[in-house]
Amino acid sequence: MRRYSVKIGGKERIVELDELDGKLRATVDGAARAIDAREVEPGVWSLMEGSAQTLAQVDGAAPKLTIAIRRPGDDPLVVSAEVAPARSAAVAALARRPDGAAGAATALRSPMPGRVVKILVKVGDRVAAGQAAVVVEAMKMENELRAARAGTVKELRCEEGAAVEAGQDLVVIG
Repeated sequence: MRRYSVKIGGKERIVELDELDGKLRATVDGAARAIDAREVEPGVWSLMEGSAQTLAQVDGAAPKLTIAIRRPGDDPLVVSAEVAPARSAAVAALARRPDGAAGAATALRSPMPGRVVKILVKVGDRVAAGQAAVVVEAMKMENELRAARAGTVKELRCEEGAAVEAGQDLVVIG
């Protein structure tokens, strides 16, 4: 079994992949799905779940990928994702503890190119884990980026109205 941390729009999902009877079995945050995944050409995957087919075109290289998802009759949905091997549950729980990082700073990063719509914190503010800190608009959708852990805002590396790139640090929390 392979276990990954997949971040899309600032939200982390734990994805476990297992091959069973020639089909890929995916478990997302504990919910199992039987999916027949086949690479039809380099970077293009056919995903069959029951009779529903989805095509996914994957561009880039891990950890940062751009994925265009297309179902027949629908417009494509394009998302940026960060993919990394997932930590074990015990290590992930330790990392979420306020004292688990021993004061190391973490940065909220833009998940995709866009524009900063609103900054919800300022330097010196105390933030809770999961608290919204900045809003980025991308592809006509607003994405609230939330603090991964509790801490104090150390730096703002963006300003409202500014264009940002995928992976760009926006807020540093220590």
